[in-house]
Amino acid sequence: MPRYCRVTDADARSYWSKGMKLFSQLFHDLDSTTKTNARLDFLVNYFLEADPKDAIWVCWFLNGNRIKGALKTSELRLFASHFSGLPVWLVEECHQNVGDLAETVSLLVHGAGGIPPVKGLNEIVQRYIRPLVDMSFDEKRDRLREACNYLRSKDLLPFYKLLTGGFRMGISSGNLYKALARVGKVEPAFIAQKLSGNWNPDSLRMDDILKPSSDDSRLCVPFPFCLAYPLQEKPESLGICKDWQVEWKWDGIRAQLIINAGISMLWSRGDESVGHSFPEIIEASKLIPHDICLDGEIMSWGSDGLGSFSELQQRLGRKNPGLSILQRVPVRFIAYDILAIDGQDLRERPLSFRREKLEAVLEFLPSKFPVGLSPLVDEKDWITLSRLREESRERRVEGFMLKKRNSRYDSGRVKGCWYKWKVDPFLADMVLVSAQLGHGKRANLYSDYSFAVWRDGELLTVAKAYSGLKNKQIEQVDDFIRKNISGRFGPVRGVKPELVFEIAFEGVNISNRHKSGVALRFPRIKRWRKDKTANDACTLDEIRGFSGMKCSDSERDSSSIDGAGNLLLF
Repeated sequence: MPRYCRVTDADARSYWSKGMKLFSQLFHDLDSTTKTNARLDFLVNYFLEADPKDAIWVCWFLNGNRIKGALKTSELRLFASHFSGLPVWLVEECHQNVGDLAETVSLLVHGAGGIPPVKGLNEIVQRYIRPLVDMSFDEKRDRLREACNYLRSKDLLPFYKLLTGGFRMGISSGNLYKALARVGKVEPAFIAQKLSGNWNPDSLRMDDILKPSSDDSRLCVPFPFCLAYPLQEKPESLGICKDWQVEWKWDGIRAQLIINAGISMLWSRGDESVGHSFPEIIEASKLIPHDICLDGEIMSWGSDGLGSFSELQQRLGRKNPGLSILQRVPVRFIAYDILAIDGQDLRERPLSFRREKLEAVLEFLPSKFPVGLSPLVDEKDWITLSRLREESRERRVEGFMLKKRNSRYDSGRVKGCWYKWKVDPFLADMVLVSAQLGHGKRANLYSDYSFAVWRDGELLTVAKAYSGLKNKQIEQVDDFIRKNISGRFGPVRGVKPELVFEIAFEGVNISNRHKSGVALRFPRIKRWRKDKTANDACTLDEIRGFSGMKCSDSERDSSSIDGAGNLLLF
């Protein structure tokens, strides 16, 4: 049959490889539900049936990887225009309405379903994706035209998702590990350790992941995390203060540091191995002369002491942080519990016993070492603690952790043992000034909003938020936005400044990337203030005042290098 022969989907069905059918079906199955258990079932069924050469690519893509440099989004728009016969501006308009470029192109450019020269996902990647990295624009166009002539319409969306790097489909690394663990009949932690670090489908096989080996005794398996309830009553309701261990609630990344037979790993609460992002902690842990499991927090922590979460964010997701970022944003693991030591599980022992053991293990480490001990707050009554809690934001912490001294380390949330006593969020009234279409079920609704406050008669954007409104309210806001668009800026629509919302947030950070000079920490919509007009919104000086910032630009710049040293006054 000729190379570019076009046949119907029905004729091509008998020719099309089982491997690509399985992959496309997996993609559409994952896209059809948000239920975690259903998604795990789809993954397990796929891995049990798929060719191992295809399955290892699925593992690689779902683990957050992509083939970099294969195709620019601007090139994909041009290809869509060329293949569909539509002008580029109309392709871009379609993109704005659909909300996803890969889905837009799959709707505009249909597959022909010819006889494929490849058998499955592995060969799709090798023939149609990897070679694009070294091709000219014209060569890429011809190769993509060839792919469209062979792929079925059902295959195009997952194919374009691979090109644009958006194939994760809501599957976290933790859920990928759980699915593979069910296939291999092992613990998810075993899978996670084997998929940690840098690897690619050329260097690792499915058998390497799923089958036990002689090194499995050296695997570092985390315990289920013990979680705290928010304290909603007055602390006096907990009884005598001395019955509770009081610590600062750190504003970092919860993690377990595990050392086993000379191997060290850091595990996040999402069952993800994150040690590759924090190599200094892994290296420092080698000086601890025990096999051990520590529960604690990863913090930004430099020579002046505790840093901010916004600084820590610069380290997140980096698999191989370079020397520059390691020096600019040093980190530290602050341990506040010990769960096991030298093969002995301590979780059933009372917290007071575990604390003594923890102090004995870490007391020899230097004060500024990348692994350290979380200090206790030694106050005798709730009144004094309440006053001290008001200093939390100056110390860049979120309040207190209250843990019953006789409590075990239980899995999940166990009410009555651990509480988080956080400071109340800041609140400010802001004006909605722009919006974008949402994603998923909100792809056709304007549900991602930008909010502004006043400075010298001008509205300056200080926050973006998309959570906090009910579905009916989102539909009402969407209706207002569509009738009051004031400008178009790519996917963003300017909105006539009339709607006012009360925004809750945890803090204010310096941000040189924003005209306002500030960025809010965890902004979310608290309520729609229909009783207020745009003139009633807050000012930028009021927003800066929440963190004690100065009003002038020169003072604002100097304040960005101040703060951490004052946070060690425990």
